[in-house]
Amino acid sequence: MQNWWKKYKKRLILLLAVIGPGIITAVADNDAGGVATYTVAAATYGMASQYFIIPTTILLALTQGLGAKISIVTGQGLGELIRKKFGVRLSVVIFLFYFVVNQGVVLQNVSGLKSSFQLFNLPWQAALIFTSAFLSIVVITLNFKKLQRIFLIMILFYFAYVFSAILAHPNWGEALQESLIFPRKINIWDVGYWFSLIAVLGTTVTAWGQFFISSFIVDKGLTVENLKDEKVEIYAGAFLTNFFSWIIALSVTYTLFVHSIRVEDGYAAALAIRPFAGQFASALFAGGLFGASLLGLTIVPLATSYAFSELFGYERTLNANFKTGRAFYIIFIIQLVFGVFVTLFPQINLFKLTLYADYLNGAMLPVIFYFLITFSESKEIMGEYATKGIGGWFIRLAAVVITLVVGATLLGKIFL
Repeated sequence: MQNWWKKYKKRLILLLAVIGPGIITAVADNDAGGVATYTVAAATYGMASQYFIIPTTILLALTQGLGAKISIVTGQGLGELIRKKFGVRLSVVIFLFYFVVNQGVVLQNVSGLKSSFQLFNLPWQAALIFTSAFLSIVVITLNFKKLQRIFLIMILFYFAYVFSAILAHPNWGEALQESLIFPRKINIWDVGYWFSLIAVLGTTVTAWGQFFISSFIVDKGLTVENLKDEKVEIYAGAFLTNFFSWIIALSVTYTLFVHSIRVEDGYAAALAIRPFAGQFASALFAGGLFGASLLGLTIVPLATSYAFSELFGYERTLNANFKTGRAFYIIFIIQLVFGVFVTLFPQINLFKLTLYADYLNGAMLPVIFYFLITFSESKEIMGEYATKGIGGWFIRLAAVVITLVVGATLLGKIFL
């Protein structure tokens, strides 16, 4: 018994040592933009909007697992490997497109934060400026370990959605039928439905997430001894993030979709569910939106800063002070300042871009998958840890399917 406990204790300590990159990256995929996407899709198509949830969970686990393995073995982030393997020119193209997509996500998160302040009847302009300035100071002054603890604590906000969904009194059997077996409540031939599925996929398996997890792992200093435990953590994160997305859809489906109420953002959803689930459920939904916005508004700009620094050879670590990591922190601050500046114009509804921004992110995934497969299967880069097997072929299949669906839905949007 004592020997068993020693072995179990050692295993538990090793597992706890790696916790952070997989769970934080995966759950942060459900930022304010993600909440808005799940909300808009569920209000329009109900639980059928979660029809890709199982393959999405597998894809998220496999892709982030590959990215983590590459970074652990090489000690380099995805951006750094792209620069060294494909050169600066391609790095510039990748970063420009990546920056535009990420800035759209940042705008979603700033707008989500604004909405949460409005829902709690706070002066949103002042609160928005103060919160963004506070986040900048926190990121610049705190080291990696302290920031990671804060990120993990912020994930607790997402459990507010669980209680909100329970208060919606869902039909559990029907929800499972629509999301896991076959949707019967909607027209599956609707081009808009497939557009929304790609958007949901694009906000769950994100391009920025693939860059962030590799950089975060390098910053954390994980080694090959941590490979197995990090894999467990990544799989747990993939399950957790899609559990939250399913729960958000559940909350919206049985308050808004069943009453044919369409919304454009999380703010409208929090208000709209009050008559059906009550004031408390609405407040919980708003609380979840606040936590999602705050986490996303920190993680997504950091992902851009990591990518910029790696693609162009600058210092990139949360342990650096402002002087040595100037470029890294300036890119972070620029994104927040621009996001807040645009959001201060009240006539601009950034959530209207939600599905389109996440659709664009989904369209970018096959390119990211190409880099992951190329690096992970290269013996020159990975040595004895080079990856072969069914996982790589699943990612290839996903890239082909995503490309075909993106092309078909784009043509449908243009000509139908």
